Amino acid sequence: MTVKTFSINPEKTAYVKAFLPDVIPGIEFTENRPSVVIFPGGGYEHCSEREQEPIAFQYLAAGYAAFVVTYSVNAPFPTSLMDAAYTFYKIRMRAEEFHIDPQKIAVLGCSSGGHLAGCLATMWSDNQVVKTIGCEPEDLRPDAAVLCYPVISGVTSPHVGSFKILLGDDASRSDLSRLSLENRVTPKTPPIFIWHTANDESVSAHNSLVMAKACISNRVPVELHMFDEGPHGISVADKMSARNDSDINKAIHRWVKLSVEFLNKYMNV
Repeated sequence: MTVKTFSINPEKTAYVKAFLPDVIPGIEFTENRPSVVIFPGGGYEHCSEREQEPIAFQYLAAGYAAFVVTYSVNAPFPTSLMDAAYTFYKIRMRAEEFHIDPQKIAVLGCSSGGHLAGCLATMWSDNQVVKTIGCEPEDLRPDAAVLCYPVISGVTSPHVGSFKILLGDDASRSDLSRLSLENRVTPKTPPIFIWHTANDESVSAHNSLVMAKACISNRVPVELHMFDEGPHGISVADKMSARNDSDINKAIHRWVKLSVEFLNKYMNV
């Protein structure tokens, strides 16, 4: 496997770490792999390390290439979205170099990173984003999305801290609604896999419910898993990411396999 790191912005405060499995002679799949672009959480204040390599390694084991994005934090909207869009575009444009299929690239995000991944999944055709990146809208459309205990809504059980960073202390309801992803879903939104724990005390599970409802209303393929209990930020729920014993949960760890099956189905892997 090759590991590469490249910067997103001139200040080199945002960057991508690419985990690229080797091409195995005679095995066609390894010449053109599916891939996942991972956005860790952290309330838009930092990028949690527990939601980086532990998640990447799970998808590597499933045959995917993985790209972990350390995006701009403590910055107003749309700074982090532009990081995400630029990263996704560059990965797709360099698909041949990375031995990945340019039409089988998913995004994955946890918590606030789930909001960022969801922004890309629902705002890929936004005129401001497309004009800034300098590409065609379809170049920015993920082929699927995985949202892990995501921040979704600024109006329904919102994670206040995330939206304060994005919009400031005096954001209007109109601005909050504009960044509420349940309002940005359209029939052209890619298939979305969502999971949450029902007793999440940091980001209410209502966020995942409103997102799933929006997908259903727009006939977007969606799979939602609501686990009965587990702390926020549980990541892959095994010893690779556990802060303590309560973060190790075999039932919740199943989300990895379930999400891979979902991606394989909708990206025709």
